[in-house]
Amino acid sequence: MAARRGDRARWWRITSTRTRVLAWFLLIVTIALTMNLVVIWRLLDGRAHDAVHAELEHEVVKFREFAERAVDPATGAAFTDVNSMMTAYLAEAVPEEHEALFSVIDGRAANRTRNDPPARLDRVASVVKAAAEAKTPFSADIATSAGMATYAVVPVKMAGAQPRAALVVVEFTAESAAEVASTVRLIAVGSIVALAIAGLVAWLIAGRVLAPIRQVRATAEAINETDLTRRIDAEGDDDVAQLAQTFNRMLDRLERTFATQRGFLDDAAHELRTPLTVVRGHLELLGDDPAEREQTKELVLDELRRMSRIVHDLLLLANAERPDFLRIGEVDLTDLAVDVVSKSTALGERKWTVSSTTEAVVLGDAQRLTQALIQLADNAVRHTDAGDRISTSAIIRSGQVELAVTDEGEGIPSDLGEQLFDRFRRGPSASRSSGAGLGLAIVRSIARAHGGEASARNMPGGGAQFLIRFPARYPSSAQGESSTTVTSRRKAKNEPDPHR
Repeated sequence: MAARRGDRARWWRITSTRTRVLAWFLLIVTIALTMNLVVIWRLLDGRAHDAVHAELEHEVVKFREFAERAVDPATGAAFTDVNSMMTAYLAEAVPEEHEALFSVIDGRAANRTRNDPPARLDRVASVVKAAAEAKTPFSADIATSAGMATYAVVPVKMAGAQPRAALVVVEFTAESAAEVASTVRLIAVGSIVALAIAGLVAWLIAGRVLAPIRQVRATAEAINETDLTRRIDAEGDDDVAQLAQTFNRMLDRLERTFATQRGFLDDAAHELRTPLTVVRGHLELLGDDPAEREQTKELVLDELRRMSRIVHDLLLLANAERPDFLRIGEVDLTDLAVDVVSKSTALGERKWTVSSTTEAVVLGDAQRLTQALIQLADNAVRHTDAGDRISTSAIIRSGQVELAVTDEGEGIPSDLGEQLFDRFRRGPSASRSSGAGLGLAIVRSIARAHGGEASARNMPGGGAQFLIRFPARYPSSAQGESSTTVTSRRKAKNEPDPHR
């Protein structure tokens, strides 16, 4: 028994979704049609039963009207005994094909109507006995050789010493029951045909509705690490189409991610291979000369420091995808710009200034934003000469926080553009010792972690400007947008002026 249940459960799991949907649909429709058939059968049977009792009541009413007149229609004289009254009524009555009337007088069946009924209940002792003993009208069902029948008994009493009598009206219900059964069978056949048509239509519709799901499965099976280009044709706006569209968007993200990872790993392998080759080559050629050994040691340590920096930057970029990369808090934009300038003065002999700030406090990660701006400042130092001006600004414009570092260097080559922010991308003038090309990629990761983006542009008068933009979010609605220079603010706080 348990094995058979296990086999059924295993079959259900491997059955296609289309088949399971159709099976549930057919089960529900079958239950609904069955309930409908039962209701129709009960309704028709009830109406047939009501019609039979209506016929019985009609015959009883006619007999009572005849008895109340108490006049023989043949002679016009009043009836003197119950036998003659019963005989006269049965002779006058014209029953239908499925009806029969007979009288019971003094405990015996007496007269009956002239028609030939399907079955003779006047010969059934139990019916005759029940009619003879009846004191009040009643009706009952009985099985006969012609099927089921319903009979009504009406006791008859006349004044004087008259024997006990009763009128028995019989309605044979086999014909009406057959009509009900025929109607129910016809409805049942129609329901089966309708169920078959509905099942076929449901199978076709389920196929069309579930087609995107099959495509999702086929596409997922066909996808591998070298081919992420396949997509699902999604039409319409129902749930299945939206599922296909969501799957396509997921594939878009995966394809971009895998492409980025492949390029990232290739570039990382290239960047790390070079210092390893340099270190290995110098160690293999290392001689016994102390000066040469000291020179080789310094070179190896320098390459190891460069590899350590590359690994640190790679870990930082990898952590940028984590939800805990940022520690959101309150960031005073003016303090941010001034602190960056103060810390950047050690990067090189430049004219460090704060061009403009907005007196506002926004939500963000002050440490990450400082890291990004110092990285931009370091990049500006590499592309400027001693005495050039490098300015920092932190303002709010059109609901966006704009953090900028502007220099007076050679500007950005037109063929690079936004590629400057790609990993391991360096400008044409950058030397090998200036870095692995991960600094601006880190800046962009920090900007994106804040919901914004990093960009660069050439300034009209020469030089370049690197921008970080992200939506301005406030710890309270009291913050507004205003521009001011930082000099007066620093004097009000009795802080040193970082301008040079």
